[in-house]
Amino acid sequence: MVKRFILHVMLVTLAFNFAELRASDWKKSVDLKGTWYFTIGDDSNWAQRTVNMNDWDQINVPDEWERYYQGYNGFAWYRKSFDFNKQSAPEELVAFLGYIDDVDEVFINGVKIGQSGRFPPNIKTANNIERRYFFSKSLLKTNNNTIAVRVYDQGKPGGIIRGEKIGVYFDAEETTLLFNLSGNWKFTTQKNKNIHSPLFDDSELEELYVPASWDSQGYLEYDGYGWYRKKFTLPQNFSNQNLFLVLGKIDELDKVYLNGKLIGTTKDLEAYNSINVDDAYKLKRAYRIPAGVLKTHNLVTVEVFDKFGGGGIYEGPIGIMSEQNRNQFMKDPGVEKEINPIRIIFDYFFGNRN
Repeated sequence: MVKRFILHVMLVTLAFNFAELRASDWKKSVDLKGTWYFTIGDDSNWAQRTVNMNDWDQINVPDEWERYYQGYNGFAWYRKSFDFNKQSAPEELVAFLGYIDDVDEVFINGVKIGQSGRFPPNIKTANNIERRYFFSKSLLKTNNNTIAVRVYDQGKPGGIIRGEKIGVYFDAEETTLLFNLSGNWKFTTQKNKNIHSPLFDDSELEELYVPASWDSQGYLEYDGYGWYRKKFTLPQNFSNQNLFLVLGKIDELDKVYLNGKLIGTTKDLEAYNSINVDDAYKLKRAYRIPAGVLKTHNLVTVEVFDKFGGGGIYEGPIGIMSEQNRNQFMKDPGVEKEINPIRIIFDYFFGNRN
């Protein structure tokens, strides 16, 4: 029992720091550590790019807000302005915001880029998940961008409490996409036989950001099926020869449809036969687009099954690639070097291992 407890503590500590260690794969574009504007209370207008903050306080990030507001539990907002050199960064960016206690949603220039946990009345904390929110460079301007973070704390310590990496980053080894499909996708956990049809009405479905786990967007600890849908329009002169649909990494198994046609599944990946099925979340996804399937107006749908742990289309790049770039992307399928301590914990305590 003592050895088991010690291992448990070690694994949890490793899991908490895992995302920070992996952050070394990212190049920092904007440092967001330091002084932020802060106020308690809740007002949806505080997400907007321009807000009068004359009566707001200033506190340090990362740090517990209890250091400044002892005993306060409830809603609070953080805001910070920053400039950005758009010419020096690729299209896909990620905001690292460390660990937040308990629930948050994040806005860039008034546009929501992600959420972790679930707000009251059915609160679900996400205080042990490092915040990584992907977003498009198109949301940013050269000067006076605003990041706003809405936080709810149900008990101390509260706020953006810790994190080695706080800022805007991009993948230093990002493979160029011909067409970027990251952003808001329609999502549901309710099965519908017409979900892959372009005629299916998805206007009532909620939106999740891709790539990001569904656990960080209100589906914490959800295991089972989920369906993603994304409509997109290609330029008239877009070449449709020898292309691949790339979906980064998916936890855990997937079936991918383009304009209603099945174009690939996890089991079709070359590396799939050499791994344990529970390790499928490590595999990079790239599926050949058959000739004649891609149109000017398109729909991609992804059926995901998650057995345990995190779930969803959780890591990029997401989009359309040339065959040459796909081959470079898939040189390392992601199996050997990818180590996920969260999975180690689930495997150890709940997995079915020999």
